[in-house]
Amino acid sequence: MVKKKFYLFLSILLLTSIYLSLFELLIHTFQTSCSLTWIYLLKQHYISLIDSDIFTIYEKRHLLDVKRLLETTQKVWIISLAFSLVILYFFKKSIKTISTIGICINFILLLLSFNFLNSFNLFHSLFFQNSTWFFPKNSSLLQCFPIEYFQNFLMLFLLISSLIFLFLLWIQKVYNK
Repeated sequence: MVKKKFYLFLSILLLTSIYLSLFELLIHTFQTSCSLTWIYLLKQHYISLIDSDIFTIYEKRHLLDVKRLLETTQKVWIISLAFSLVILYFFKKSIKTISTIGICINFILLLLSFNFLNSFNLFHSLFFQNSTWFFPKNSSLLQCFPIEYFQNFLMLFLLISSLIFLFLLWIQKVYNK
């Protein structure tokens, strides 16, 4: 029983590392034309967007929340990646379990993507307090990041992560021969 819980914990840690590695890769390459916003979100350690007239104070507040979430995500990614490399070295047989769970999670995410707007709203309600993410349709922030941006990001994320998990299954099969 303890051994199964331990393997489950290792699997979750490895899945987290894989998903966050892909997320970090995509977030740095899948950017919109609003480059100053991306520089602020990903690179600057101080608040420089405050002086800008591009966004309203509510949009700036949301961007600050997004920045904090991205910074936390990056810290969790670095920690999980470090542990995952060690785990993979010692527990190569867990690759099949991790890949299978990953494919199941991707399938669930794919199903949720069919009702993307509700899933998007659920995500935002979980990670952003006080509905600071509601903006009028003519919002500058919505012009930079339309809903299609997030839909395309998710589809690309699911496609690449599914390919990674299928590749890991293939590696496991070859390794066991």
